[in-house]
Amino acid sequence: MNKSIDIFLTILEKQISNYAIQDKNIILFRQCAYALLLLKMLLIWPELSIFYRHGVKIGFASLMPHKLFFLPFFHSCYNIYWLVACIVVGISIFAKGNRLLSAAVVVISLNYLELTFRAYDTGDKLHNFLILMLLFIHERAKKDSLRQMVNNAAVLIIQLHFCLMYFVNAYGKVIHPFWRDGSLLDSVWHLSYYTNSDFVPYWFFNPTLQIITAWSVIVFEFMFPVLIWFKPYKKPLIYAGILFHISISILLSIPDFCITMIIVYLLFYDFKSSGEKNPKLITNSLQDNPSTF
Repeated sequence: MNKSIDIFLTILEKQISNYAIQDKNIILFRQCAYALLLLKMLLIWPELSIFYRHGVKIGFASLMPHKLFFLPFFHSCYNIYWLVACIVVGISIFAKGNRLLSAAVVVISLNYLELTFRAYDTGDKLHNFLILMLLFIHERAKKDSLRQMVNNAAVLIIQLHFCLMYFVNAYGKVIHPFWRDGSLLDSVWHLSYYTNSDFVPYWFFNPTLQIITAWSVIVFEFMFPVLIWFKPYKKPLIYAGILFHISISILLSIPDFCITMIIVYLLFYDFKSSGEKNPKLITNSLQDNPSTF
């Protein structure tokens, strides 16, 4: 039994070690994740006093790092704190993976979730998870180093989590009779709170089209977790996914969820380095130029 476990761990270590991600993917992923957080922070600022007073009233204040914001000391200067937090996130967008800044952004992201308690959605929680994982993801990792192993493992965790989300959603839909016959979409298009009625054409209420739409979504969400790991299917799936989430964003008025999902696609996309036919991986570039460390 112990021998089998050792073999499994050896294989797992080898797979993680050999898994390579380009610097460009990491940099764009971090910049987009932080830029989205900054945008949400700026958008919530006009109503910051309402959210803050609500958080204080229901007793969020504590000595936990992400709840210090609600302590009495900040009651008269929470706007200054929010300004400083926005500046920190703004600097982090262009900083080169500084761990201290990354940790500060994690706390600020948790501040945002606490402020928007019971108003945040799945997209906000996924976004917070991505920001947390960025603590362990940094570019320019040296080949066969512990840092590279942590990088690769963190990226794989995000990718597997993302694929699992799709699979669970697809499974939940396929066992739901109202998804299988498309009738649930008819109810969705009548949700005044979510649906952007100005962009929902009348033919979306056609029962046949609703069945086609429902099963297209189910098939895509089942296919993505499997086929995304095969290079010939990567770009078509990513482009289809971007179109899918942009459509959801427009029709159901949830743009932040759409942007968060698209940000994760950056970790799957294969970028080509200029002047090369194949992407230049971190492991190769560092082997050629180890003096950068």
